Parts: sequence; C-alpha cells; structure tokens
Amino acid sequence: VLAYLVAGIFLWNEPLRYALFAGLLLTLLLSWGRNYMPLTDFFLDHVPGYDKFRAVTIILVVVELAAPVLGVLYLERLLSNGAWDKLKERRFLIASGVLVLLLLVMLAAPGSLFDFLSDAERARFNASYDAGGAGQAEVVTLVDGIKSLRMEVFRADVLRSLVFVLLAGGLVFLAGRRKVGRPVFLAVLGLLVLVDLWAVDKRYVNNEKEQGRYVQWEDEQRSKLPFSATAADQAILQQEFAPSMEQDLQATLARLKEAKSDAKGRDKLVTPEEEELARFGVLRRNSHYRVLTLNNPFNDSRVSYFHKSVGGYHGAKLKRYQELIEFHISPELQAVIGSLQNGTDLQGINDVLAQQGVLNMLNTRYLIYSPDQAPIRNLHALGAAWFVENVRWVPDSDAEILALSEVDPARTVVVDERFRGRLDDAKATADASADITLTGYRADRVTYQANSANGGVAVFSEIWYGPDWQAYVDGQPADHVRGDYVLRVMDLPAGEHTVEFRLESRPYRTGSAVMTAGSALVILLALAALGRAWRRSPGGEA
Repeated sequence: VLAYLVAGIFLWNEPLRYALFAGLLLTLLLSWGRNYMPLTDFFLDHVPGYDKFRAVTIILVVVELAAPVLGVLYLERLLSNGAWDKLKERRFLIASGVLVLLLLVMLAAPGSLFDFLSDAERARFNASYDAGGAGQAEVVTLVDGIKSLRMEVFRADVLRSLVFVLLAGGLVFLAGRRKVGRPVFLAVLGLLVLVDLWAVDKRYVNNEKEQGRYVQWEDEQRSKLPFSATAADQAILQQEFAPSMEQDLQATLARLKEAKSDAKGRDKLVTPEEEELARFGVLRRNSHYRVLTLNNPFNDSRVSYFHKSVGGYHGAKLKRYQELIEFHISPELQAVIGSLQNGTDLQGINDVLAQQGVLNMLNTRYLIYSPDQAPIRNLHALGAAWFVENVRWVPDSDAEILALSEVDPARTVVVDERFRGRLDDAKATADASADITLTGYRADRVTYQANSANGGVAVFSEIWYGPDWQAYVDGQPADHVRGDYVLRVMDLPAGEHTVEFRLESRPYRTGSAVMTAGSALVILLALAALGRAWRRSPGGEA
C-alpha cells in the first residue's frame, strides 16, 4: 500500500488525487490527538460532533480507505495508459528512494526516533527507581530489556515493510516501462497481497503448537463462561437467593436444556458451571442489591457478570455518573478501605458505612474486599426506593453535587431549582408507615408498589435519563425529575399505587420513523427509475 500510495501521490495527475490525499493527511494528523493539540483543539471547538469520538484513532479508518483507493486508482491508470516518460520515471524513483531511505533509517536506528515506552510506563518506572534501594538495578535491567525487545519487534516489521516496498515498487517500475503486461502484473500483485495478509493473520489465527497444544487455541467452554464465581460471589448468592426464585430457576434450566437438545454426547448436559450461572441470572432478575468491589472497581467488569454493580467498566460512562464517582464514590470508597487497613472491627466498619451517603443511596448492600472471603454487608443501604421527609432545592448542578455530602439521603433529597414546577415538595413529610418496594425489574421496565397514608416524595435508586424513560402511576403518565444528582424522584398521591418506569425513547421512535420513510422513498425512486428504463427500452415501447 505504501509503494502504490507514493506512486499515486506523485504520478497520478487527476483532481481526485488532491481530495484523497488531503483527507488522508488531515485524518492522520487528527489521529495524533494530544500529540498535535492545535488541530485537535480546533476540531473540538468548531466541528459539531467531533467531541463524541471515544478515541481519536477511530478516524484512521479514513486513512485505511483513502490510501488503497488512491493507489488502486493510479494502478488502473498505469495499466491503461502507455509507458512512462522520463519525467514520470524520475519522479517515481525519487519518491520511492525517499521512502526506502526512511525505512532504512528506522531499521538502523529506531532508538533515536522512538522511545518505546509509554508515558504511563515511564512514570511507573521512574517512581520505582526514585524509591531507591536494591531495586534500582532491577528497574534499569527491566527497562532495557523491554526497550530491546520492542526494538527487535519494530525492526522485524520495518524490514518486512522494506521488502514489500521494494517488491511492489519494482513491479510498478516494470509496468511503467512496459516490461510486464496486465495479467502478469495482477497475478504478482495478488500474490504479494496474499503473502502480506497471510503473514499478518497468522500472528493471531494459526496452527502453531507448543508442547503438543495449539498456542492460539481458546477453549469453547472458557469463552462461554469467562468468569468463575468466587467465594465472595457464592456468599452473596447464598444470602440473597430466596425460595420464591426456585420456580424461575427451573424454567431457566428447562430452556437451557431445550437449547442444548440438538447437541451430541456430553454437550447435551447442563454443566454445574452453567447451572450456577443460571442461578446468578435468576438472582439478578429478581433482586435489587448492588455490589462494589474495593479493588479497582471502575476498571473491572467481573462483578457485573454476577451482580448488579455500582462499579464496572464502560468506555462511555454518563458524564454525571463519572462526576459522582470523582466527587463522592471514590472518596467514600477510600474511607471504607482506610478503616479496613486500620484493622477496624465489623462494628467500626458499620459505623463508617453509615456515613457514606452516596454509597447508601446507590443501594450498595455488599462490598467485596477479598474474592476468597465473605463480603461486608452494608446494613445502611437504602434499598430500591424510599420516601423522604424533606426536599432541599439548590440553584444549579454544581450546588446539587456538593450538597450530597451535607444531607442524609434517607431523609432529604437534593433537587435542582429547574424542576421546582414539576415536583410537589409539600408532600415530603415524615411517615413511618409509608412503604415502597420493587416488584419487577427488566432492562426496559421497572415496577414498584407504593403505599402511603398521605402521599409523599419518593426517591428511586435508578439513574435518571429524561429523554428515554417515562413514568406511569397506575397506568397513567406521570412526571418525574432528577434528584440527588443522578437518581429519579417523583411525588406520589396517598394510598396504594403501582409505579412503573418504561423505556420509551421518543428520539429513537422519531428517528426510526424518519429512517423508514427515507428507505421507502429510496425504494420507490429505484423502482421508478427501473420502470422508466424499461419503458424506454425497445421491448418496453413495444
């Protein structure tokens, strides 16, 4: 691709060349991200939607498209036209020579061009070295070894690229001098592409063996069940699994057996691991507790595999939840970890948990501090929903998130002033008999049963997402607002009522309708064009 890209840039005299090369160059510079901030900042500030990219390197897909297109278009022109003149031949030799020279420099002295350590690695190694002691020599040896290994891998790839550039460039040179015809050119080009792709693909999918076992082999059962339940998970399962869930479990196992009925031999059987996973699935569907691991909870998805989790990893978290993590969840987590490190007994840890309002309002019932030990049970978790005694109005979101550290979420909910007309705070009164329980939980529908003598203001331990979630009381549409920075809040009338939240995305419905209409229009236009072409044909006129 490099060889033909160079040929296309310097030898193809068509306006499309400039458009393709400009797009290629622009997107390549944008993919550098923080390594070229002036351009990145300009696009972030002035190009709509650019800040929605999860990673700037995604834009390299344009380079992956433009480079081969530019090269292939030139090759088509080369094979269709006559031989090169002296000027074109000289241009090609100069451009190819520069490319080969660059590759030779990279092959000879990679260490002078690249560091082969990331910023994070460098900071970690510097911290270990600055700690002093006998470990300094080990750090130096480790760093030298890593850089040496990476340079060898880099050199191997540069040498491979150099060979392909010379072969592909030589093929173009022979075609330019009309020493090879189209069939031979295409056959050799196809062979080069096949060898190139085959060698790279074999790095990831291959039949290489080591001690009689395939190196790249992945056990099918392990891929289906990537995590195994730990002692902590088992303890939660034993504590939370109720007899009322047994019927759901048997129905789930029956469906699993039916799905495996066409398998052969032992594959027909439901394994103990699959049965255990089914039990956890039933538990997730029929309960609402949440779990938080104390070990790197926001970059670990293992807990989410078995339980509803306060943590877990996602590359595109809601901004509000990320802010809640930074302002409250992480500090509260550190408070719990600190008490454990100080050797605090269970009663002391319970006292510490009583002060962690945000963890409690998120219904964090269990905290896993060791996978081999039973988790800590938080007796102060507020549950799926609760009634509050007070509404504290704040002027904006900044005040809202700061106020969370000043209130007891079991008694007071913090609400932004923008929602004042949509929430009747007069209903927020102390009522020991008021109760609200979760009765149904699905990904797109959550149901509660509420009962209160005088009505009240209820807080639901679910993320508020206004555009898509709609609230209903006894089947009738009802309003709900955001409170405690991320949760759902609504006022309820006196008596017994069914509260339901449904995922009904109005933007999605509107977009689906527009896309359906657009697709129908395209089909109609295509049919009209075909009909017009048929009528103009001799057979159609007859």
